[in-house]
Amino acid sequence: MGFQWPVKILLVHPQASFLMRNKMTIAADCAVLLSEKLGELFRNGNSVIIGCPLLEDPYRLASKIALVMKETTAKEIEVYTMEVPCCHAIHMMVSKAIRESGKPMNSKHYIVRVVSRKAEPYKPGVIDESMMMAEREAHGHNR
Repeated sequence: MGFQWPVKILLVHPQASFLMRNKMTIAADCAVLLSEKLGELFRNGNSVIIGCPLLEDPYRLASKIALVMKETTAKEIEVYTMEVPCCHAIHMMVSKAIRESGKPMNSKHYIVRVVSRKAEPYKPGVIDESMMMAEREAHGHNR
């Protein structure tokens, strides 16, 4: 299968050979570092691209995700983000890009919890107390 490079959404070529597999993972930068499962996906040669809607231009990120969805041959997309609310934009970007591509793709969405480092199904529009605590902690509001 070969080594995948680059991994950043904004740097990857939308027709890169590793994006032409049956399955692709799109993840928040932090989620890949925190989740052992995501790290293993990457190290085992799976298609994984990463980005951050807080640190990168969200319009450029959404446009690039849309271009990747238009070009990929993947039929299954998995999306992993952190539980912090700012990460939820990635779920929305991917869902919109899939809809607009007109392609039959199955997407599964997950959030990685900060404390447990476990992925659980993402529930659109649901921000629970754990998410708010993680956001306050990440941005120094609990000091």
